[in-house]
Amino acid sequence: MASISKINRRQLILLAMMLVIGFFFAKRYVNFALPTTALLDERLLKLQSLRGDLQVARKQADDRLQEIKALQSLAEPYWFASGQRALVDQEINKEFGKLLRQAQLPANQKVDLQRNKLPGVNHIQEVQIRLELRGVSMKEVSRLLQEVHKYGEKLSWSYCRIEPDNPRTPKNVNLSARLRALVLGNEAADYLNQSAVGKPRTEQGVPVL
Repeated sequence: MASISKINRRQLILLAMMLVIGFFFAKRYVNFALPTTALLDERLLKLQSLRGDLQVARKQADDRLQEIKALQSLAEPYWFASGQRALVDQEINKEFGKLLRQAQLPANQKVDLQRNKLPGVNHIQEVQIRLELRGVSMKEVSRLLQEVHKYGEKLSWSYCRIEPDNPRTPKNVNLSARLRALVLGNEAADYLNQSAVGKPRTEQGVPVL
């Protein structure tokens, strides 16, 4: 029994020495630190600082989101350019053709589009729509006016002239008109498109009328 006790004591001494050596090894190479009160206080202050930074970042993100939402509301009357000038013109032409069909006007009417720069404005351009109607009834003209009115500020009249198709024996009327659609530049559109909040308002990057 004495020899067994001696062996157990030796094993305990060896185990204690191994634990001490392991502790100093870990402290030196693993950057181990005891959870002292000072260390806990330091970690707590760091966490509080990070929490404050996170709250500030969240507040800034919320403010930015609200700013974008406000600008998106102001940009409702505008078309968003999708990166290619021809594409936004094609979309406006397509939508205006749909408008003419909804007004039940003949399909052979002449429609021309022209892009114009606005003086003193960098991020907005004007697309002018020239429309010529020949030999149409006043009922058809009335439907056209109603359809344009439905689009609100996204289409506006800049010129409109209605006259008899024949001064002596008038049966119908001729209409010459110019309408305008305002297009946002790429940089303004990219900024507004940062937020995906709210229902989709665009098709291929261009707001649908």
